[in-house]
Amino acid sequence: MFRQVRIRLSLWYAGSLAAILIAIGLTAYFVLRESIDSEINSSIRTTYSDFTTKFPPPNTNPRGNDMPRGGYDGDGDGKYGSNGDYGDFNARTTDVFFVFTDSAGTVVSNPRQIPVTSFAFADYVGAADRDGSWRDVRVDGDNYRLASYLSPNGEYIHIGRSLAARDAQLDKLTLVLLTGGLAGIVLATGGGLWLAGRSLVPIRRSFDMQRQFVSDASHELRTPIAVVQANNELMLRHPEQTIEDNLDQAEAIAIETEHLTRLIEDLLTLARGDEGRLALQKTDLDLDHLMGELGRDVAPLAEAKGLTFKTELAPVRVEGDRQRIRQLAYILLDNAIKYTPAGGTVTLTTRKNGRKAELTVRDTGPGIAPEHQARVFDRFFRIDDVRTHSVSGTGLGLAIAKLIAETNHGTLSVRSEPGQGAAFTFRLSVKE
Repeated sequence: MFRQVRIRLSLWYAGSLAAILIAIGLTAYFVLRESIDSEINSSIRTTYSDFTTKFPPPNTNPRGNDMPRGGYDGDGDGKYGSNGDYGDFNARTTDVFFVFTDSAGTVVSNPRQIPVTSFAFADYVGAADRDGSWRDVRVDGDNYRLASYLSPNGEYIHIGRSLAARDAQLDKLTLVLLTGGLAGIVLATGGGLWLAGRSLVPIRRSFDMQRQFVSDASHELRTPIAVVQANNELMLRHPEQTIEDNLDQAEAIAIETEHLTRLIEDLLTLARGDEGRLALQKTDLDLDHLMGELGRDVAPLAEAKGLTFKTELAPVRVEGDRQRIRQLAYILLDNAIKYTPAGGTVTLTTRKNGRKAELTVRDTGPGIAPEHQARVFDRFFRIDDVRTHSVSGTGLGLAIAKLIAETNHGTLSVRSEPGQGAAFTFRLSVKE
């Protein structure tokens, strides 16, 4: 399942990147083409404007018939295309060319001596006007931008420019975009596979944990249900007997029902925590006073097991949920009392360490091996050794304690050496 999801995520990522690259490439292509075309069109219009300004018809020349050298009428026939000297027009370093024809499209003058035999000027003169008739034509394998004008004295001027440089630039840009785009998509696909794999790691871990959680919960629920069912069937076999005759079975049902209730409550607490719905009512509280009250309630439990219970409570003020923090401390104390053999000691301390308040529960039990310390807060995690031997519980206490610590913006950690007991420490910020 995760392999298919990974491939789909990678394809979606590569497809999205491809769409973005195509959009950027097309935009760059058309913007560049528009910019070059604008410059080409401007050069053609400028050339025509220069002609009409420098070589006006006789009736618009402010100097009358005294035409300057290089004027429009080199041989006195009143035509632009006559054999006049176009001076600086031919001297300009530009690839704009101009050709003069008559109304039949016959070339009258070709100052720049370009090959014109393949141009269909006869087809262009019909649409020529004062604003120019524009077209892109392909002649002898080359592309040209051509504007055909009808000059003020009735002659036809065809001004053009080769598009070879433009096409070369656009072809080069297209090659760069295609090469870069394909390389980018290939790299994106590979990177997408890697990123998808990385992003799915916590999801896979969460999925595996959830599946393990469901399996463990089912296992934990099966045992008390089986005990309740067995004792209930045993009682049903003898309907004539009284409750007094079946006290053992009734007591077993009551114990397992209580265990089921506690287990379900723990599961609901963890489920609310996973969904971010664990209710908190944060207030300012004196951690030492709260632990003093809890120590007073827990001390009889420790004494009943033959343990020495100590409290070392330094004043420290924090902000948190009173009931939840009390629940966390009770879980830690309950575990310490359960796992410490008779004659041992359980110590509850509070202190201020810099800007942190520390609540520590320390016992003199068998301790926890280093390889197990990282997992003691996992749900249903059990250590098959003397620490868990003959100790009942749901296996969810420390998981709930860690959840409470985190929802109160604190941390819960363990420090232990085998045979030297264990110390669980809850840290949260001090209320200034």
